[in-house]
Amino acid sequence: MKRLKTSIVAWSGAGALASFAILYQFVPYERFLDLALALAFGACFATVGRYFIDAMRSIRSGKAGPDFFIVAIFSIVLWLTVQRAWGITLRIYDRPDWLINSPMTIFVPWMLTWSILLALFAPDIEEVKEGKREMVWRSMAVFIAGAMAGFVIASAFGSVGVDVSGLRNYPHLAGRSVCPEGQDVWGSSKGVYHTVDSPYRGLVVPGWCFTTEKDAEDKGFRPPRGLK
Repeated sequence: MKRLKTSIVAWSGAGALASFAILYQFVPYERFLDLALALAFGACFATVGRYFIDAMRSIRSGKAGPDFFIVAIFSIVLWLTVQRAWGITLRIYDRPDWLINSPMTIFVPWMLTWSILLALFAPDIEEVKEGKREMVWRSMAVFIAGAMAGFVIASAFGSVGVDVSGLRNYPHLAGRSVCPEGQDVWGSSKGVYHTVDSPYRGLVVPGWCFTTEKDAEDKGFRPPRGLK
């Protein structure tokens, strides 16, 4: 406990949690989301630039556990940076089908999986030198179990019987219920309604459906701050 009290890492984590709780109460949801995404992109971009040379050196060696860790962390941050840049691109172009259905949508999670696997196997690489290959197989088993669990969960919440034709521009809503035709005003869990012109509509899971803005306001919903 004494060491924890002097840990800068622990205090920085506590500060991040405390600042989130405070800002979440006082900053409008949409603005806070923009701020968080911007900070995430900036931090990832800076980290990629900072550790690029170290990662290239580790890629050249690429046999020891530390090499695996360095490349893994660098790659994870790199693909998170690409994902954020891709999200910004989709938002700028209003999420057209030809971008959403492009190879990039699959490429990012595919490469992110490879990066995380490097981190998963990094400790075991050192063990292999001592003849303890069972550590590698143990990590492989954990990975397979995780992948199978992901497939089972995805199948359980699949889109069978759900009309997702109106959600092509919002891939994160696939498999969830959609508002009926004619009810184009979406209400979020934060008490905010979004019309088809709202820049935040693509981030909303519709919990309520309204025909007009007046209907939404009569139910106590408000438009996004700064847009009206």
